[in-house]
Amino acid sequence: MNVLRKLLCGMGLHSGAWSLPGVRCENVRVCTACGQRNERVRHTWGAFAYLEADQCEQVRRCERCGVTESRSEHDWGPWLYANMEFNAPQVHKCRRCHKTEKTLYTLR
Repeated sequence: MNVLRKLLCGMGLHSGAWSLPGVRCENVRVCTACGQRNERVRHTWGAFAYLEADQCEQVRRCERCGVTESRSEHDWGPWLYANMEFNAPQVHKCRRCHKTEKTLYTLR
């Protein structure tokens, strides 16, 4: 192994191609210079989709191994004043699940 390659491997900059040995999403690489084995997980995610029409929970699935990931994605409407009083908080409502959220601050 030449000096430059040894130096790069010492800094963690290994060489070699990543491969997917099985049906899971663990990628494996064996450095062509020093033989060190590295592993990483890389999923091939599909698009997020809502579970129900009136809810904000979304799920996506890895196309390779089938693992799922979820998130909540609200469709917020515009901010409106709760009432016309001075220092009234502003609120907005989700168009899907109708959850409301108000500002955390008020004017003093």
